[in-house]
Amino acid sequence: MGSGSKILNAYLGLTRVLDPVYRGVVSRRKATGKEDPLRYHERFGHSSIVRPKGTLIWMHAASVGETQSLLGLIPALLEARDELSILVTSGTRTSAELMARDLPNGAMHQFAPIDTPSAVRRFLTHWRPDMAVWVESEIWPRMLVETKAQGIPMVLLNARVSQKSLERWGFARRAAGSIFSLFDAITVQDQATDALLASLGVKSEKRFLTGSLKSELAPALPAEGDIEAELKYLQSRQVWVAASTHKGEDTIILSAHKSLPEGSLLILVPRHPERGAEIIEQSRALGLETGSRASGDQLQDNWQVYVADSIGEMGLWYRGAKVSFVGGSLVEGVGGHNPFEPILLGSNVVTGPYTSNFKDTYQMLHEAKAVHQVADADDLRDAVLRLWQSDAADVQLAHARACLSAQHSITHETRDRVLAHLGPSKSH
Repeated sequence: MGSGSKILNAYLGLTRVLDPVYRGVVSRRKATGKEDPLRYHERFGHSSIVRPKGTLIWMHAASVGETQSLLGLIPALLEARDELSILVTSGTRTSAELMARDLPNGAMHQFAPIDTPSAVRRFLTHWRPDMAVWVESEIWPRMLVETKAQGIPMVLLNARVSQKSLERWGFARRAAGSIFSLFDAITVQDQATDALLASLGVKSEKRFLTGSLKSELAPALPAEGDIEAELKYLQSRQVWVAASTHKGEDTIILSAHKSLPEGSLLILVPRHPERGAEIIEQSRALGLETGSRASGDQLQDNWQVYVADSIGEMGLWYRGAKVSFVGGSLVEGVGGHNPFEPILLGSNVVTGPYTSNFKDTYQMLHEAKAVHQVADADDLRDAVLRLWQSDAADVQLAHARACLSAQHSITHETRDRVLAHLGPSKSH
């Protein structure tokens, strides 16, 4: 790590005495349902699963979005190498539930160990990974240092640095440079992240500007329920989706919907499902008949707004709506969310002006007239009405799909980058 930095060294020193603190945190999380009571021991590096024989790649991601972005890459890796298994770790119960549903044969899930020497070493001793892969920005320094110390090749995939992260790293540039330089290779989503990594001293031969894995992976349909009937119902009505919304956006979205023609249906999907109750209250205060997924309400004709306060169902909502507003973009400080998913599933994208998380992507879509940007409730209403006209929607969607199809295969390039740092197949 070279000389490192005082900040990084102080953090690494602190992790040596944090076990009791983390145990208290995990215990409180377990009491509130945020930790799996049957699997919380995985947080401390203990596993009830036997390590499979052969070569093992360990892939670490933060939560739902990051783990889901791996669902195209994992099968590509498994198909490319015999005797290969993949372990995915993440930090949330929701991501664990979706991984249990979606991971293919040959891949398994565990909760990530806490960032202390004892937990990480116990984890590494049990799993003996032949390679470690991190996804996006889930960076735990102790985990990285311990993995590097064991001579395990390390790759960072889909790297993207938000504006908040840029500001945070500004106070600890030497620490950031030391951390990112630990990786043997980094695939980067956008120009801004690539420039930042270069400014932190990450060598050009380690950086590969590939784009986002998410641009080639549409969300799956839910595994349970009468999905065909729900899709048919949605397609029988004038429907639009407001996806991954954040606090401050819902009032704007609901106001826009209130002025749409009678019989219109809004599927409102908050980024954080626990906000469902407050959104329902806002909607009903505006006089809108409102149902809720979490409450078990079925889709029906009297609903004007349906709050989809659930996880893992975006594939259904995007397929059922011709128009999708992608949230996190009407309020400052979030930076917008992934526009690829609705496009891949045939839904036209509407966005607000704040899209710094996907700056390059939105620039490409704007230049191709493949996205509609709005600033307020009136703009949003007008955009939805325009895109409900089939000609306008068909033209915009065709432009958007052409943008995506013009890209090279990011999944295959990423697969090859990973395999380039993985040694020959072996038995354990």
